[in-house]
Amino acid sequence: MELDLKKTFLAGLLIFVPLAVTVYVLFAVFELLDGILRPFIVLLIGRVAGSELYIPGISLLVLLAGITLLGAFARLTVGAQAVAFFESLLMRIPVVKGLYSTVKYASSALISQKDTGYIGVVLVEYPRKGMYAVGLTTAVGVKEIQDKTKAKMINVFVPTSPNPTSGFLLMVPEDEVIPLDMSIDDGLKLVVSGGFSNMHDDPQEPSKV
Repeated sequence: MELDLKKTFLAGLLIFVPLAVTVYVLFAVFELLDGILRPFIVLLIGRVAGSELYIPGISLLVLLAGITLLGAFARLTVGAQAVAFFESLLMRIPVVKGLYSTVKYASSALISQKDTGYIGVVLVEYPRKGMYAVGLTTAVGVKEIQDKTKAKMINVFVPTSPNPTSGFLLMVPEDEVIPLDMSIDDGLKLVVSGGFSNMHDDPQEPSKV
């Protein structure tokens, strides 16, 4: 009875914790954005309507509208050129360059519907024999590497956990790459969760060593 109660509590905890953290983060982000935008919105309303009336949440609507307008501008030829010019300026600043490129890559991978460049999820024997890592195949190795190694090499990106935007590029012989049936999204979720993501299989407790 005590064991069943413990399992029931843990099952509820597994549902509650991610939900609570998600809600907390969303509220924290909302409060942050609301605090930043509120003075400007109050000033704008005061000039237009002659009143400092403020409706909670209106800053979020203003932000969404601003992002939409920014996207519409970026889709124009002049907008695309302006964005490219602005990014070229950022790429000249050492610290900002690394931060911006990392955030942009992560955002593109999570939000964009475009192809991420990954082909499939695989297992590779890394970092030593008998130990495996989840990797993402990107392409066949360049010709020079194929010629030097006398083997068909596959480019495999092994992401780090919990930040999949960093990792290692391995060039692995094709016959040593083990393809997996999981999707790119499931592979990334597995890495980000540190191995806790196991959505398609029945959960099994690891054997005790």
